[in-house]
Amino acid sequence: MKNPSRSAADGGALLWTTCIMAILSLFATEVLRAVSGRFQLGMQVAKWQESLIAAESGIDLAIVELRKSLYPTPNGAWDGWTNSPGAGVISHGLTTIPNAGLAGTPMTIEVDVDAPAQLIDPVNGWQYYRVRTLGWVPLTGPPRIGYNKQDNHLRKLTLRVQRYIDDLFTSETSAPHAARRLEAIVAPVSSFGQAILSMGTLDLNNQNIVVDSYDSRDPTKSTNGLYDVAKRQENGDIATDGNLIQAGNAHVYGDVETNSGTATGVANVTGVQRTDFYQAPIPIAAPSWPSINPTPSVVNGTVTLNASATQGAPSSRYVLNGITTSGNQTLTLAGNADGSPSYIEIYVNGDVSVAGNSQIVLGNGVRATIYFSGNVDIGGRGMLNPNDQPSDLLLYGIQPTDSSPRHVSLGGNGQITAAVYAPDFDVTINGGGTTGHVFGSVVGKTTSMTGVTNLHYDEALAATGLINNYRIVSWIEDTR
Repeated sequence: MKNPSRSAADGGALLWTTCIMAILSLFATEVLRAVSGRFQLGMQVAKWQESLIAAESGIDLAIVELRKSLYPTPNGAWDGWTNSPGAGVISHGLTTIPNAGLAGTPMTIEVDVDAPAQLIDPVNGWQYYRVRTLGWVPLTGPPRIGYNKQDNHLRKLTLRVQRYIDDLFTSETSAPHAARRLEAIVAPVSSFGQAILSMGTLDLNNQNIVVDSYDSRDPTKSTNGLYDVAKRQENGDIATDGNLIQAGNAHVYGDVETNSGTATGVANVTGVQRTDFYQAPIPIAAPSWPSINPTPSVVNGTVTLNASATQGAPSSRYVLNGITTSGNQTLTLAGNADGSPSYIEIYVNGDVSVAGNSQIVLGNGVRATIYFSGNVDIGGRGMLNPNDQPSDLLLYGIQPTDSSPRHVSLGGNGQITAAVYAPDFDVTINGGGTTGHVFGSVVGKTTSMTGVTNLHYDEALAATGLINNYRIVSWIEDTR
């Protein structure tokens, strides 16, 4: 016979057990809901940030292609893209890459680069580029907000719709994903962005050299477009891609920058000292002009070469096998009689030698660009630039086709007013004669200044010469 009291006790225990299990199940469900919500929120936040990295990487990809386009052809620029950028032309790149940081979740990058006509600098004709990029990463889990509904309003996660798909971007999926869209304006950077740039050792270790700057465009930073010590500026930056600057107690009114290296004798520096500098130089190819002035083919003695009022005119383009002057001989680059602007371009595929009492003279108003593939030795009375504007005399060293060392030695008995870009040449500035002043900018494989040379960097050079790089000047995110 059953015991009624025992049956009642068993029933009560079963009821309590059932209630406890129900409570624990509800508690576990709530814990799981909270944990899964927070986990989903964490993943959404992570992928929101990853999509920004993808979009920013698109800007980097565009700048890489723009830099490639500066190299001598064939340079592979825009290979795999729809078009090279132009006014109204879409250059569309698309890539999907694995994302090891999020369990292999892929990130997709779309990039569009164009060259709007309104983004041309009216002063120097340089083209600025517009880079628009979309980066997106798939979101795992259901198309719902994790834990906090307001998070979607903040992050604009795309859970059911394609926010950015249009004629510009086409890859965006309708599945849940995080997407970010950026727009950047990219500006050209001149080869003459510093007072001195050396690929290797930079040696100023001689007689308290002064490096400073002025701006020939600004009357508050120059006098009649010329250097004025009373208006000295502190943008005479010196830098090396190597790891050694021997400043020799030079007075540097600007920054000193190395590539994870050291700078000795830098007690007299007004700017910052950095060790994270690097700028890959763009090699210069020999000019390939469709038509030139055929005479002369060599300069040996006193010679006059005529400039033209039209920039790029075949009559003012010369290809020379060499330049050699000595004694009292003079190479004259003659311009218009009234001193109005005129232009001349010279490619010397041999050596340049100015010795004795000889000289290279620019006529009034002449703007000369000289390319050279051999050694350059300027002594004698040096190079006379009566315009006193460094941008009127640009010297470019052509990338050598062999391993023979090349050098540029600039000196003479007068001041030097020129800008030199020769990243494959050892460049030496020999004092500038009795005045001891150089006005302009110097880029060399190694760079050395000897004598009592003072170098005054004209900041106007940063808007002239060959383009050596691109940099971001504006950046916005499309948060629609």
